[in-house]
Amino acid sequence: MKKTGLFALALGILLYSCSGSKTEDHSMHEDHEMEGSEMHDGHDMGSSDSEHSTMMKAEGTTAIIDTYLAVKNALVSDDSKAAAAQSGELVNALKAFDLNSSKGEDIEELERLQMEAAMVAENLSADDIAAQRESFQALSVLMKDFIKIAGTDRTLYQQYCPMYKNNTGGIWLSASEDIKNPLFGSSMLTCGRVEETLALN
Repeated sequence: MKKTGLFALALGILLYSCSGSKTEDHSMHEDHEMEGSEMHDGHDMGSSDSEHSTMMKAEGTTAIIDTYLAVKNALVSDDSKAAAAQSGELVNALKAFDLNSSKGEDIEELERLQMEAAMVAENLSADDIAAQRESFQALSVLMKDFIKIAGTDRTLYQQYCPMYKNNTGGIWLSASEDIKNPLFGSSMLTCGRVEETLALN
């Protein structure tokens, strides 16, 4: 009878000890998970909220800038068909732009520029390269203002040709400082200068 009591006592101590060990292990596992969650929630991954916001903002204009530059390069090469083909992509990219990606900025002005730029870009589908160039110059003015609000994923250079349109002048944007004039193409390829730099933002 005495042995049975001692056996029951030893068994109880053993079970309690095992249970406490499991609870402790489980508690340690939960603490580790919470630390991982807090690190993730706190963005402890090498980038701050402002950096992430800027990156998202800039990426929002990538397709617009890509297609705008493709139109510019087609006009530099005097290729009206390529310019017309790329204009459709540019219109789509402008219409698809998410205004909410520029929170805290002048959304109303951005929306106006987005709509006007899309309308002007549609005129680039014309076969007449002189008409395309006129529309492209007007588009470039809108694009400069649009990108200043919406952001850019690369450095862009505002370039100016004083001789365009009977010496009234015209601008365009380029990803290179080198002058390749889309308003004249091969007839005055290097006419122009850099007026302003739109930095990555």
